[in-house]
Amino acid sequence: MIMKKIEPRQIAKKWIKRLGLVILPLIIGGIWQNVMQEKESQLFPPPGNIFSVQSHDMHIYGTGTGKSTVVFIPGSGTPNAFTDFTYLQKELQPYARTVSYDRAGYGWSVQTSSPRTIDTITEELHELLEKADESGPYLLAAHSLGSLEALRFAQKYPDEVKGIVLLDGGSPEYYANESEVKAYALNRLMAGLRMTGIVRALGNVGILLPLSGENVRYDLLPDEVKEIDASMYYNHLGDDSNLSFIAHMNENAQAVMEGGYLHDVPLLILSSDGDQEWGEVQQQLLHWSTTSVQETIPASQHYLHWSHKEMVASKLVEILRKVEKEGHPKNDVR
Repeated sequence: MIMKKIEPRQIAKKWIKRLGLVILPLIIGGIWQNVMQEKESQLFPPPGNIFSVQSHDMHIYGTGTGKSTVVFIPGSGTPNAFTDFTYLQKELQPYARTVSYDRAGYGWSVQTSSPRTIDTITEELHELLEKADESGPYLLAAHSLGSLEALRFAQKYPDEVKGIVLLDGGSPEYYANESEVKAYALNRLMAGLRMTGIVRALGNVGILLPLSGENVRYDLLPDEVKEIDASMYYNHLGDDSNLSFIAHMNENAQAVMEGGYLHDVPLLILSSDGDQEWGEVQQQLLHWSTTSVQETIPASQHYLHWSHKEMVASKLVEILRKVEKEGHPKNDVR
């Protein structure tokens, strides 16, 4: 049997053709992503107000009235705080004033080159609340990595915090040792899928990546908010703005630890039903206040304010009534 010799040129052409079949769809997807991003920026104007804070513009959305103001702090990489907290803000309208806001580069807030250190982020939030004429003392409700921001805010502005609720937040001890490389790699993967239009294509056939909790929230959103949420997901997942936040995660956690435990700030720790390691992290948070309470919500997910939204709303109303009845404690920092 005579074997036919394959010329190197034929092999090269074959591989170029295969490569083209992979690259061409990605180029088309990238163009589609850019066109849709520009279109959606016009379709969905900010529902709240924009204020110039330090080096960039930030978006804040407020609703409801009451004795207290609840400030919702999003987790790391959450595409849009308005849609993520829309249920809780609506449910709490009869009980309190509530606000949500977007960090730099997310939602309707613009990017900044300012490093995402914990003090910078906390000072930006403080200035934003002042410019929006939102009055404290506040009840801070923080999701995930937002726990660092809530604790640091209470350290820096103790007289302006009447209580803290952590929504499956991690402890500073945990984030001080968590791998920044792992978080960075996940961010880059999500960014690649977004910029090439793959995330948008998957979403259009009903597949929302569970890594960011979008598959939990989206199905539970009211119809009028779903399009906004999808747009924010397609345009901000794995955004570069989160890289600096991730890169400073260990040192930010260390700064919070050096700031010292909170004295008697009411601290409610609502935890997802995770593994043993995550349970230990939740127990670490108990030491951060002399009036802390931790509760694990059975069969819940990391975005527990969606997987168990009614229960979380009820817990927030409970702590609101508690801190309003007992008055504003002397929030010293040890």
